Amino acid sequence: MHLHAGNNTAFSNEFAKLLLLIGSEVDVVAKMLCNQIDPNKSVKNIKDYRTVICGKFVGMHEVEIEIAMYSQKIQPWLSWAPSATKSPDWWKAYNDVKNERDKNFSQANQINTLNALCGLMVLLLYYYDSNRRHLQPYPQLLDHGFPSYRVTEGGKILPGF
Repeated sequence: MHLHAGNNTAFSNEFAKLLLLIGSEVDVVAKMLCNQIDPNKSVKNIKDYRTVICGKFVGMHEVEIEIAMYSQKIQPWLSWAPSATKSPDWWKAYNDVKNERDKNFSQANQINTLNALCGLMVLLLYYYDSNRRHLQPYPQLLDHGFPSYRVTEGGKILPGF
């Protein structure tokens, strides 16, 4: 299957596995990033993550991940804009599939999985930039518009830094 808008609603066991794995990793990395931002703040859910992360990194919701190979650009955290302040649709899909897969299996689809993957990428970029480290190896499929030297020398600055 190719990443194509025509396949966005295609769902499968493989997408379900990926969505559950990625969603779980988003949860872990978001907690790590929140702990890095404020070690004394207890975070328990996506709303807490949003408060801590967006409080520190103003504009984080605007980060766009490009998938040049498929001419796609995704802003996975756009729903965290100050005017929206809701959880991303892909996060809801992750939880729906995790908690009631029998009723929500169709949400384990290409677009939710792809958005979750891009959401994880954004969190990793912030986590590693906050630690003054660089994401290694830099992914070849997903891009944030960083020049190739970004992974070793720095470069484009994420919103909020």
